[in-house]
Amino acid sequence: MFYTLPPFRANRWLPLLLTTALSVAFSAAATAQSPTTARKLLDGYVTEALAANLAIAQQSAALARANAGVREANGRFLPTVGLNARYSEFSGVVNIGDFINPAYAALNQLIGESRFPTNVNATLPFRQETKLELTQPLFNDALFGARAAARAQRDLAGATRKGAMRQLAADIQQAWLGYASTVRAVETLEFTLPVLDENVRVSERLIGAGQATPDVLLRARAERSELLQQIEEAKRQRNAARRGFNLLRNRDDDVAITLVDDSTLLRVDTLSRSAVLAHALAHREELAQAGSGISLARAQQRMASSAYLPNLALAASYGVQGDRYRFNNRSDVGLASLVMSWNAFNGGQDAARREQANATRTEAEYRQREAERAIALQVGNAYDAVQSARSTLVTADDRLASAERAFALVQRRFAEGLATPVEFLSARTAFTSAAINQVITRFTFATRVVELERAAALRALPN
Repeated sequence: MFYTLPPFRANRWLPLLLTTALSVAFSAAATAQSPTTARKLLDGYVTEALAANLAIAQQSAALARANAGVREANGRFLPTVGLNARYSEFSGVVNIGDFINPAYAALNQLIGESRFPTNVNATLPFRQETKLELTQPLFNDALFGARAAARAQRDLAGATRKGAMRQLAADIQQAWLGYASTVRAVETLEFTLPVLDENVRVSERLIGAGQATPDVLLRARAERSELLQQIEEAKRQRNAARRGFNLLRNRDDDVAITLVDDSTLLRVDTLSRSAVLAHALAHREELAQAGSGISLARAQQRMASSAYLPNLALAASYGVQGDRYRFNNRSDVGLASLVMSWNAFNGGQDAARREQANATRTEAEYRQREAERAIALQVGNAYDAVQSARSTLVTADDRLASAERAFALVQRRFAEGLATPVEFLSARTAFTSAAINQVITRFTFATRVVELERAAALRALPN
């Protein structure tokens, strides 16, 4: 929109235009939406991302697999029951009747009676064999080690999944902050464009009236062209940030993203350094993963040591066998066995496996100590970053206020012919830069708060 202004005093309106434009840029979200705070909005986006993100879905599948592994390990303590059946056709096998029938015939001749059968037909193995078999382990220390290993694997998968969820919660918040900051930058630059358009128009009037040389107009156009380039680059960054944010949500690239008033980003609870560090050491998933690694190493130790102990099991079977299927007392076969096995020597393999398990446990313990130190370092750096960013908020506000006042003074001097166009454009650039710096400072503070939230594990995650 253009205004009809006096040809030589038009510049006195430019500070009002720029100040109003920037004020609209900062309050656009607040006036266009309900008063939703940034925390509530980000919590909603985190919940959405955790439910839809494909990487988290993969981690959930891995946890489900680990849970099934625990059930499998528990099942090894229960009896196994199976049905085995065989029916065979023979060729060239030994028939016991060929040896027994002649002997029985001779006996019948000696006693003069047909007391013994002479048609025995029996082959080994029997033509059919059908039996129900049961096996029940009574003592096998390796089973206890395997169950402990499966549980450690499950805990490790669960901690890995929670760690991925915590990282995603931070990523989705930082992606939203990145997108929102680029939107605010685009708005600030676009609201500045009418000021430069007005400056070009006024410069043309001044030249037409003989009050300025052509270089004034050239500088005004160059300033406007530079701003247009900045706007296009800011739009590119905004679109890239939108696509990245929607990727984490598993949504289409062009899905709209809700924004809120920037001032709500600054409402952050204050915690002491010791409190956030203690919370991190108690809740960080990396420490849980290290603990699961130690438990897994202990389970491997037990499995390796179980080779020095005997294994005891009960085996029983019941069924029928013979040349054909007969279900009677003469064809029934039952067997019950108490089986013990004990490996006396295998070339030192068991000792080597136990030594490997001991080394694995030591490695896991060192890894846990390393993780504790790394987490303490992360929390300390994140805490200091938040405090530093908090202190810059006031500085950024002061810089914007000072740049606004300086621009107003330069404008008045320029309108009275006491300031050059270069001074006017320099003051305008400083004003716009201060406005963008305030946006960046606010979002930088919010981003560092999110990083502290991740480092200290302050966000409660769903199961």
